[in-house]
Amino acid sequence: MVYGGKGAYASGNLKIAKDINFYVYIGQSGENLQSATFNGGGDAYQSAYGARSGGGSTDIRLTYGVWNSFESLKSRIIVAGGGGGADHYGDGSNGGYAGALIGENGKSCGANAVFSISTGGSQNIGGKGGGGPDIGYGYDGKFGYGGNASHRSHGAGGGGGYFGGGGGGANPSIVCSGGGGSSFISGYSGCNAIKESSTESNIINSSSPNHYSGYVFSNSVMIAGNAPMPSPVGSTETGHTGNGCCLITQISF
Repeated sequence: MVYGGKGAYASGNLKIAKDINFYVYIGQSGENLQSATFNGGGDAYQSAYGARSGGGSTDIRLTYGVWNSFESLKSRIIVAGGGGGADHYGDGSNGGYAGALIGENGKSCGANAVFSISTGGSQNIGGKGGGGPDIGYGYDGKFGYGGNASHRSHGAGGGGGYFGGGGGGANPSIVCSGGGGSSFISGYSGCNAIKESSTESNIINSSSPNHYSGYVFSNSVMIAGNAPMPSPVGSTETGHTGNGCCLITQISF
């Protein structure tokens, strides 16, 4: 039995002024789907071979828009990455878990001398699609969403995230799951916020963890999808399974 990569956890305290609008986008689970998932999970395309889509990320934004609008994605101040989709072909391969700063690479089943696995998203670039030249490579992850599986093969989709994981592909006798997406918290050490001047075709990294809005979290916690983390119901879980969740608590007036 194989499973999609598990989602990450991101939290922090944020001091805000009144009359500020925030927009919450909740990621969709991709383990039982072939189509792209809400908020960034890449599609799996070939359902007949048991490939699955990547999971969508969960985030809070300052700008409203359709989930994949670049101006809206650019305004994200905290992101919990989604896991890569599993591939159930043959012996199967688990999807890469969502990362803290970097998502886990996808995995492969089978054997072929000419093959590369998908990679996880990082703080400055999406993961690379996996596969081989004879049947096809998955698509690379991008800012905000995971790569789709190769539309010539039966790999799995990459997970959504700050930068998404690469999609899976195939070559004779071998297939690949999706890579996990990365997470982001404004102000968190090791994060790399993009500049406000970035465009969809020209993303400029600031080399600073602070979002250009000036909203910076304190007491931040970021946990990858392979580690124990608080669950939405108050217990502890190892990585998050299923649709995403966002909990907001007012600390003081």
